[in-house]
Formats: sequence, C-alpha cells, structure tokens
Amino acid sequence: MPLRPFRRDQGWLLPPSLDEMLPQDHPARFVDAVLEGLSDEEWDKLGMEMEGGPAGPPAYHPRALLGIWIYGFMTGTRSTRKLEAACRDQLSYAWLGAMARPDHNTLWRFWRAHRDDMRRLLPMTVHAAARMGLVELAFQAVDGTRVGASASRDRTLDEAGLRRLLARVEVELDALEAQNSTENEPPPPRLPEELTDKRALQRRVRDALEEVRREGGPKHANLTDPDARLLKIRGGYTTGYNAQAMVSPLKPGGMLITAVDVTNTPTDHPHLLPMIERAATNIAGTADTANAANTGGARVTLADAGYHSGPNLASCALAGHRVLMPEAQASKRKDPYHRTNFIHLEDQDAYLCPEGQLLSFKGLQNRPEKGYRARRYRAEAKVCAACPAFGVCTKSARGRVMYVTPGESLLREHRALMESEEARALYRKRKQTVEPVFGIVKEQMGARRFLLRGLANVNAEWSLLAAAFNLRSLGKIWSKRLINTTNRATAAA
Repeated sequence: MPLRPFRRDQGWLLPPSLDEMLPQDHPARFVDAVLEGLSDEEWDKLGMEMEGGPAGPPAYHPRALLGIWIYGFMTGTRSTRKLEAACRDQLSYAWLGAMARPDHNTLWRFWRAHRDDMRRLLPMTVHAAARMGLVELAFQAVDGTRVGASASRDRTLDEAGLRRLLARVEVELDALEAQNSTENEPPPPRLPEELTDKRALQRRVRDALEEVRREGGPKHANLTDPDARLLKIRGGYTTGYNAQAMVSPLKPGGMLITAVDVTNTPTDHPHLLPMIERAATNIAGTADTANAANTGGARVTLADAGYHSGPNLASCALAGHRVLMPEAQASKRKDPYHRTNFIHLEDQDAYLCPEGQLLSFKGLQNRPEKGYRARRYRAEAKVCAACPAFGVCTKSARGRVMYVTPGESLLREHRALMESEEARALYRKRKQTVEPVFGIVKEQMGARRFLLRGLANVNAEWSLLAAAFNLRSLGKIWSKRLINTTNRATAAA
C-alpha cells in the first residue's frame, strides 16, 4: 500500500477558507447559529454593544467572545488561560472567533463585565426549546448537588479556631509593626507587603468571627470565600455550595435544565417552590411567576426526600403545583410505634397511641431547622413508664412526645398518593432525569468546583454551565436533523 505524502512545507494550491475546515454538523457551528439568531433586543439584555464606537482601537466582536466562552463551558474549558490557548491551538475556537486570538486578560474582562447579564442565556435556551416543541411537559425533576468552592477546606474554621487564629495573627502583627516602626521619621510611602497582608488577614478573621457569632449564623466560616459553607457529602465534608437544578426531558431524547439556583444552605427544603415557579416562568416565557404554573411548566414535579415537608406540600397545593416526593424516613413507618400509627382525636385535640394511651396538646414549639412552628403532644410520664412498650416506643423518662406540623393532613394524603402504583411508576423517572445531568456537568464539563468566589458570582457561573448544558443537548438534536436532511437530499439527487 503506498503512503500519502508527508511534508509540512508544501503550500496549498488553493487556500481553503476557514469555513471549509470545520464539519457542517460541528457543535461550534450550532453555538454560532444560536448567537446569530439573537435579536437586537436579546443582545441588549445581555448588555453587549453590537455596533462598536467611533473612537479607540478596534475591539473584539461580542459574538466572537461570547461564542468562545459558551463553547468553553460546553467542553470543560473555563479558565481564561486555557481559553487563550484554545483560541491559538484548536480549530473550533479559531472558527468561532473568526481567527481572533484574544488573550486571557481580554477574555477575563469580558467575562467579568457580562457574567451577570449572561444569566439570561439560560431562559433563552429554554424558550428556544419550548418554541420548537422539544420540552416534555408531563413531568420535571428537581435536585441539588454539592459543588466545591474555590477555597480550601483547611481555611474553614469554627469560632474556637477563628479565635486562636486571630490571637496568633495579632501577635505577629504587633511584631511586624514594631519592626517597621519609624519613631519620629515620616512613614514610608508604602507599607511592607507582609504587613499589609497580615492586616488584611486580621480583618477577614474578625469578619468571620462576627459571622459565626451572629444569631442564626453558620457554625463555620471560610477565610477565602466567606459565602462558602461546610457541607456534608458522601464520605465526609466539603467547603462549597448547594447547586440546584430543575430538569425536563426532551421529546427526541436528552435533558434540558429549565431553572437553576445556588445557595449555601445545607438543606433543600426552602428551594422546592422557588425552583418550580422559576422553571414555570422560563418555560412560559413570562415574568409573572405567580401565574407561571397556569401558563406553562410541567404538570408534575418529582423531588427527592430532601425536599419533603408539610409546609412544602401546603405551599405547593396553595400554588396549584403537583409534586411527588417520598418521606425522608419512609422505612421507619414499619415500626408499630411510628407516629403514623397514632390516631388523631379531633374532639379532644389529642392523639391515641397504639397502646391506647393519650398524648395531650402541650403547646406550640418553634422548629427553626424546619422553618415552621409545630404543635407538641406528650403522654404522661408515669403512664409511659408503666407501659409494656416503654423502651421501644420511647426511652424518655418524660414520656412519648410527638410534633405535628401545620400540613399534617396533607402529609397523610401525600403518603397515600405515593403508595399508588401510578405515582410509583412516575417517580421512578426522577433519578434517570436529573441525576445524569449532574454527572455530565461535573465529569464531562469539568465543573466539580466553581472557579469564582462569592454567592452572586457562583450563581452566574452555574447559570452559564446550565445554558451550556442545554446547548449541548439541543446541538445534538440539531446535528441529527442536519445529517438526516443532508442524507435525504443526497438520496433524492
């Protein structure tokens, strides 16, 4: 078999155009097609000037820079230096930028100036999919995942650790100030860098101490990213954020993220209703979140046990949202002395236990970790002590206690609903809908850790990751349709 010529110094007889060097179904072409289809109003919403000014040196075109950033997020290239290298070395980036080679400083300035407005890209991708009829509205699934912060866990300290660090910093600061004392001489025009760094660290530690001492504040604070929190993950803890996503299936196959949010709260309870309404707004294309569920959005929301609570069920019922979610302690209901086996006696406002003893109403009690006030019922201590179930039903010398949430009746209705075969069959689709999205974002798009710091900044980063994920999904559909169209045209010819 003969070999093809292998010469790097051979010139082209006819110089090919840049457009000829990228396949017609390449994802970069889809990104550019999406940007080309944006209206002037949409570019204005993104805060990008498409005409340029009459004075000054020529600037890079916003369509080129935005395309580079979006494609970078799609392919797991999110740092400015890696993007700079990609624009120099990779054909797809060269095609998107029309051979522009912005350096990392230019890319960073563009990202810093526009990242908040770029959050509008996510609803734009959702609107596009909805207009094309690609969004399956039978159900949607919501979940949260832990994403690491751009900060070391070693810099996350509790109050005692912060006090020890502050004391050590202040001793070192006193020593540095003594070394740099000028007595009667005028102070230097600039303080030594080491002294400046120690003073900055002192301020950060004092701010962190104030935060952990605040009533209702966190138990730990990170000195690098004050908004990051110590969150429990499988196998330990991480310093990071709780990233939320609502996902709907696409009719040809695949998934679409319809809403996102990032918080630093460890629990998912507070985010169920806001995520449902945000997704409904994005799908409906209206800013009226109160009516979004009536004008768009999925018919059923699937959530895991982390979102389950009586107040959430009550809020969703009041807003007209249907939800399916298991209880966090569903397996414990097999216990014969589980609270579900206690009978409510409405005329006495009391509960009858399985052994026939009464638990009387003892007042209201705040449950700040749950976000509501519960009704507290307790049995007489001497009755429980003499009961044959003592030690199994309760081990408290004060007697069995039970807290009843404001949505207790809804909890019982929802429990019965979740036991139906129809609800079970639908709920089984939750895991295969939302969990693969997190796997793709973290593994294929390289987002196991945020690159920015601060809650507002990581929200912008998570939103662009979601928009990039959507464009990956829609790009695959676009590519298949393009190939099918080309094949049909070839067959007809």
